[in-house]
Amino acid sequence: MKKKILFIGITMNCAGSEKSFLSFVNSLDFDKYDVDLLLAKREGLFLEQIPSQVNVIEMGHFGEVFKLSSKNAFSLIFNTYIKKNPFYAFDILPYFVSLLLFKNKRVRIATKMWLHLMKKMKKVEKHYDIAVAYWGDRTMFYMIDKVDADKKITWLHFDYSFPKRDNDIYLPYFEKCDAIVNVSTTVDDALKRELPVLKDKCVVIENINNPDLIEKMANSGKSFDDGFSGKRILTVGRIAEQKGYDFAIPAFKKLLQEGYNIKWYALGGADDDYAEYIKGIVKENGVEDSFIFLGTTSNPYPYLKDCDIYAQTSRYEGKPISVEEAKIMKKTILVTNYLSASEQLENGKLGYITDISVDGVYKGLKELLDNEELSANYMKELSSRDFSNKNEIEKFYGILKRTE
Repeated sequence: MKKKILFIGITMNCAGSEKSFLSFVNSLDFDKYDVDLLLAKREGLFLEQIPSQVNVIEMGHFGEVFKLSSKNAFSLIFNTYIKKNPFYAFDILPYFVSLLLFKNKRVRIATKMWLHLMKKMKKVEKHYDIAVAYWGDRTMFYMIDKVDADKKITWLHFDYSFPKRDNDIYLPYFEKCDAIVNVSTTVDDALKRELPVLKDKCVVIENINNPDLIEKMANSGKSFDDGFSGKRILTVGRIAEQKGYDFAIPAFKKLLQEGYNIKWYALGGADDDYAEYIKGIVKENGVEDSFIFLGTTSNPYPYLKDCDIYAQTSRYEGKPISVEEAKIMKKTILVTNYLSASEQLENGKLGYITDISVDGVYKGLKELLDNEELSANYMKELSSRDFSNKNEIEKFYGILKRTE
């Protein structure tokens, strides 16, 4: 008899967790598993790429709380909770007061508020053999409190140590999981340093790559259409503080002022009002005509194929899929020194690693633009590697056998 698996997600927007999930689920043996995907909201450009064998379901009304942020907290809570029960305002008010009074504890208070809001969600009625919180922390909280399953597995796509999490909130949830999957060795090490008691639950499973599919998709679909003849820099990542656009733009301006014939393209969605903030920085620096926001697409690979430099200027990351894809496409790569940068680029053999700063990005890009031999060496190294890793799915099957 087939095992029943529930994956818990948020949306199918064009982002790293969603892309990672698609690669993973396409590697599953559907002859052995019946798969449900429970989404907070059934939306996003990647919905159409979910395999037909996966049954997609939606949480319903309270699923909106998975999209809670500092920008939308009041309107979301009002429309989702207080409109239905005005007395709930008194229940949630202490959290808002605490957020105003204790600014240095906002992350902790916001997490506790989210857990309180989650109490209103209904439990999943169906029983599963395996539940997987693939989208990270909020889906883990939900899985532990709201899902009935024999085995529970959570995925960690991020650096647990940065931004700082509250161990007394997270540890009890981690301890109720049968396994914790970390997407890189450095992510795994960071979690075990913070919470060594979890070391026996931790397993490293890298994001699964499919080079054949990526290369096929790179040869069809829309790419750059502005007729630009200079060097194109590309970043694939949502417009969010994490991604470091605010210091990438001044670095880019310095290069333009020095006469480099370059354009920078940002491919991805936006976090609330943050996109307006970044567009304001673009305007302040006078680079509106050369720092281009492309929006979202379900197929970024033609842009990746046609760019000259792939740049990941993040403040922090787990192990970004877009960098792995740039490696597959044999691009000249620049990354800032986030947690897994050295692991991803083999200590600088496969690409340029620079400081997380304006000056770091400026100097790194300048070096790559000036030194064609350096780019050629990176390409040579990338061409000698096989980045296909479909066998990573066997580690997941290993977890299931281990926890039986």
